[in-house]
Amino acid sequence: MLIYSKSLLDVNVNVTYMDLMSASLPHISAENTWSIREFAEQFEITPRALRFYEDKGLINPDRESGTRVFGPVEHTKMTSILRAKRLGFTLDDIKSVLDVTDGRITDRTELAERKSGFEKVIQSLTRRKTDIDILTRDMSELCRIMDEKLLNTDENTEAIQLAEAYDEAFRQHLSSDNQFIGN
Repeated sequence: MLIYSKSLLDVNVNVTYMDLMSASLPHISAENTWSIREFAEQFEITPRALRFYEDKGLINPDRESGTRVFGPVEHTKMTSILRAKRLGFTLDDIKSVLDVTDGRITDRTELAERKSGFEKVIQSLTRRKTDIDILTRDMSELCRIMDEKLLNTDENTEAIQLAEAYDEAFRQHLSSDNQFIGN
């Protein structure tokens, strides 16, 4: 049985995650730092919101002479936090992920439980992505049909033709994507 020390696990999980997240932000270098006001402006949130996230343990800016200084790690975390919020995650959900990536969860049983929960989230996100793709395609088709109808000068039949065209497109979608219904 291989037993990891806390410091080894912290390094493995934390460094790997931060490397992965930082790769998506090539314009951020290790020298970048921001005051709380500058950082808040970057993310279009208030300094009060940043202090709230800090109180919740989601971010942990450095301090210089008592002043918060935000660096690339907080930038990466804040980008992830706001993305997760846009997708409907609660701050507790986000904290659960950050507890793992920051190396605060080192117990193997707890890590296994978190991993199981994260896998369920991945399945849910995959279903949601599929639903979004389908809805995006349907709405794009509807807009295409509407564009055609808006160019049609015969106003008497326009509404009926639009409804019939959408009904046909929707029926085709149902028959081609039936495997996703109920998943």
